[in-house]
Amino acid sequence: MIVAGNLESLGAMSHPKMAAYYMSECRFLYRCIFPKHSLPQKPVWEVLKSNQTPIVLYGHAAKEWFRPVASLTADLVSMCMICQILKPRVIFEIGTFHGAGALHWAANAPGAEVYTLDLPPSGSPSMSVTEVDWEHIREHAETEKMDFTENAEAQRIHCLYGDSASFDFSPFAGKVDLFFIDGAHSYEYVRNDTLRAFSCCKPGSVVAWHDYGRAGFNGVSKWLHELSRDGREIYRIPGGSLAYTRAAGLAEHAHQLGEDDRADKASHLSHGTNRAVPKGGSG
Repeated sequence: MIVAGNLESLGAMSHPKMAAYYMSECRFLYRCIFPKHSLPQKPVWEVLKSNQTPIVLYGHAAKEWFRPVASLTADLVSMCMICQILKPRVIFEIGTFHGAGALHWAANAPGAEVYTLDLPPSGSPSMSVTEVDWEHIREHAETEKMDFTENAEAQRIHCLYGDSASFDFSPFAGKVDLFFIDGAHSYEYVRNDTLRAFSCCKPGSVVAWHDYGRAGFNGVSKWLHELSRDGREIYRIPGGSLAYTRAAGLAEHAHQLGEDDRADKASHLSHGTNRAVPKGGSG
């Protein structure tokens, strides 16, 4: 088996980009099948108590989630299911990229206003990021048209611009039903974005993270394992890189920001930040 597998793998060397994708997916799938020190795997319908959940997919926007290995497909389908089951009124996303996610969250939550935050085209992160993040930042800056631009859902999708480390989330405090974190993947940013999400969410909401367990995105795994050890119930979907938790005691975790984080945020705010006022939420 080892010899045959290695011989087959040699054929990928003539396609460096696909070879890197192949090796990354091999490592990812191995850890899914043979989990060690990993979050428990549970499908979203089991945790959110729904046995039948139809979803909406847009082919032009879903194509970047449908690749030769279906782990990203499982992530997209699971997030769409969360939207359908939860029926959120306010969704907040960190990491717009091409807008495929925002379009699908809006399509599967027809009563929701979707707020999606990313760096402006000329913006740079203020904290450390991964090499993969830099590639995404450059590609996002070159995006001329979002995947949702010509769809009816665009009326409910609100693009926000800024660095999540300094963005003013206070207008969303206690108003968000579903918070999706898919921005920078360094430990510092994932921790920051999570604690901001916890301060925005209302009781009964869901927080979800993308790229858990993937090579090159280990800040996500490191932070979620730390959070899990503190007693929070966090699950990953089987065969995918989506992790999620139900809102219970999120305010307590938000207090982990500490005096240093609050002082840093106050410093950012004193120099001015982007601010948005949400529609559709109560409170």
